[in-house]
Formats: sequence, C-alpha cells, structure tokens
Amino acid sequence: MRAIAFVLTLGFAGTALADGSVPHSLETWDNAARLGLPLWLKAWLGLLAISFLASLFFVRDRPAARAVAIGFAVSHVLVIGIEASEVTRLTTGLVSLTHAIGWTPALFVMLREPGRTEPMTHYGWWSRQMLFVLVAALIFDYRDAGMYLYYQLTGHPAL
Repeated sequence: MRAIAFVLTLGFAGTALADGSVPHSLETWDNAARLGLPLWLKAWLGLLAISFLASLFFVRDRPAARAVAIGFAVSHVLVIGIEASEVTRLTTGLVSLTHAIGWTPALFVMLREPGRTEPMTHYGWWSRQMLFVLVAALIFDYRDAGMYLYYQLTGHPAL
C-alpha cells in the first residue's frame, strides 16, 4: 500500500504542514477560490479553455481534436457531477484527478497523430500548441491528483 501511495504522489509524500495550513491539493475549489487566483493563473486557465474549445474547429476531420474535445467534456461533466452530488468537497486535487482521467487519453491520441507535421496549417499550429498545453497542465494535474489520492488512501496529507 505504501509503495502505491509513493508512486501516486511521485515521492511528494509527507506530513501535515507545520503552520496548520491545508496542502494545495486539499484546498477547496469553488467560485471564491477561482476568483482569488493570481492574474497569471487566470490567464493560464483562459489559455487552457481557448485551446480546448478551439478543438471544435477540427473535430469533423481529426481524431485528435475529437479526443481533446471529449476529454474536456468528460472532465467538466465529472466536476459538475461531483459539485452537484455534494457527496464530497471539491478540492484542487480532485479537479486534477478529473483532468487526468479526461485528458490523458487525448494526450495519447495526439502523440500518435501526425498532424503536428503539417506546420503551415491551422490544424498543425493548433495541434502543436495543444500538445504543449496538455503536457504542461498534466504535469501539475498528475502531481496534485497523486497528492489527493495519497490523502484518500492514508489519511495523511502529502506536501
């Protein structure tokens, strides 16, 4: 069990924060939290939204664009369902877990598709930019999802 928890957190397992604060992955994710984000993070979230929604221009002909659009929808449906159910508190780590579930398949489809080799097309530009956005976002989402799962498995927060 400890080995699984270690792998899930990528080695970031630790104890509660000394000052009594809540680790990032366990912070509540609600409208107040979103409004309180720094401007640079709001800009990043805007870029994410625009990048994912731009996939709709290419869904008819491109499997990778369909995978991205479906992954975006799946992650949002999961978050909306969790919020509506009120079974558990929505945290940043739980949101990251929904991203990992919805976006990882899209990343694999994008890596297999040769569209990035068409650099002088709108799709080629979007595909390369979307790949960058997915990889950058998922690096942090995997970390936060792992920390959230570590807490769920052990009852101890991960740093």
